[in-house]
Amino acid sequence: MSHSSFHKNKPIFTLLALLLGCGLFLQNLKLLLVISRRNLHGDESIQHNGIPAKTNINSELPTCRELMTFPNSPFADGAFLTRRSTQISWKLRRDGSRELTLPSTCRLHRYSAAEAKECLKSKHLLFVGDSLTRYHYLSLAYFIEYGNWPKRFGASLKTPCKFRDEHGEIACSLPGKPNVCMEGDWNIFGGWPAFMQNLGGGTDGGIFHGRMESNSNRNCGTRNNGVDNVDVENMQYISPLPIERKGVTSLMPKGICRGTCQWINRTKLSFTFESGKIGRESLSPGWNFTGCAYTGSCRYTPEQYAENMQLCAEGNNFDWNYPSIIEAFGGDTGLKKTAFLEQHSDANYVFYNRGSWGKIEEDKARKVLGLLRNMTINDRNIPNDGEFDKNHRCFFRSTTGSERTKRNGLDGWEFGPIRIATSQAGCEFMDINYVTSEFSNLIFAHPRSPQKHLLFEYYSVFWDAVHYQPWVYEELNNLILNVLCNFQKK
Repeated sequence: MSHSSFHKNKPIFTLLALLLGCGLFLQNLKLLLVISRRNLHGDESIQHNGIPAKTNINSELPTCRELMTFPNSPFADGAFLTRRSTQISWKLRRDGSRELTLPSTCRLHRYSAAEAKECLKSKHLLFVGDSLTRYHYLSLAYFIEYGNWPKRFGASLKTPCKFRDEHGEIACSLPGKPNVCMEGDWNIFGGWPAFMQNLGGGTDGGIFHGRMESNSNRNCGTRNNGVDNVDVENMQYISPLPIERKGVTSLMPKGICRGTCQWINRTKLSFTFESGKIGRESLSPGWNFTGCAYTGSCRYTPEQYAENMQLCAEGNNFDWNYPSIIEAFGGDTGLKKTAFLEQHSDANYVFYNRGSWGKIEEDKARKVLGLLRNMTINDRNIPNDGEFDKNHRCFFRSTTGSERTKRNGLDGWEFGPIRIATSQAGCEFMDINYVTSEFSNLIFAHPRSPQKHLLFEYYSVFWDAVHYQPWVYEELNNLILNVLCNFQKK
């Protein structure tokens, strides 16, 4: 174009430039409005209780599943999801709960109950640990049983619920429906006895419709020369039978199941309490499971509870009662056949947590984790060395973050010597303490400050000094599902 032609058409070029500038301005303005709207209204992208929604996580990031499943992926085991080099962000929701995200690494998948059942079918997950582990277990069992997570917050007994989720619905447990992740919700219904009985089936099947066996009792006796109270907590949940399709049915066990029953397309979840009080091991004694969870026939009436309290008080009427967790898991050699192992001989995934009661010794941790590894590979067809075995895994789950955990120095101890001992035993270190470390900075005030509003954020995360509101277990269980299940998807 000649110099004269340019000057002749200059108004046209000027107009085009202005139009282009206006277009870019409007495009950026639209983007800013979208971002502002998301920040104003909170995260409305989460799939919660089966309600899908659009995602607003950085779409340029790969999904965590993609990182774990590409050919010869070094990330297949999902260990990087809780590694300290992975940035963790708890994204605020307007109801006071938070969504766990990995903002610089990958997008976590929000598992539906159907996807979780598909991944965990014919699998047995064993949780051994403290009360926080108990609620981890109960949250997952509830999700599989009902198809949605427990309410994000416990019951608001004295005042109307202050929490509303992103859909405007009450996020607290409803009156008459205490939360399975908060024993405090059960106080007005009879406390621990009512809680334990309902989990085990009560008089009509209870919360889990007869599919959880829980011959559990609290403070029913003493041991170690009267030093320690005895808490009996052994639970087992079996998921419902899948709907029969095209003439294919699931195999039902026959007779009484003693931990060796075979099943198809069902999930088994088990929990055993290990408090580690005063720095000692304190594995729950217990009675053998009867198999009622397979048939949905479990009941735990007040009369049965009272009978078990009496048996416990007498002290010598258990099917197992070991002086240490090492003895329960097979002794120093791991060759001893124990009643406890017989109950869980088919475990695929085992999660062990020492809890906030005290530090586990390094040598003891190495033995315990080694025995758990033997437990998951016992009489199985295991891949050759060097191959990732996705179906038989053991984990040390570091203690969840709280002011007490931080004060007791559990973070550094578990991440240091215990992490190394876990690796040497052939198990994996799942660093839940790191994932929840942000919550360690919230201060628990007892008695409460006169300025009650100062604790409002605290009680949106915790309901006492160490126990979380139910939404935290939802997020942690979704993280575990990403670790266990992402690799299953090819």
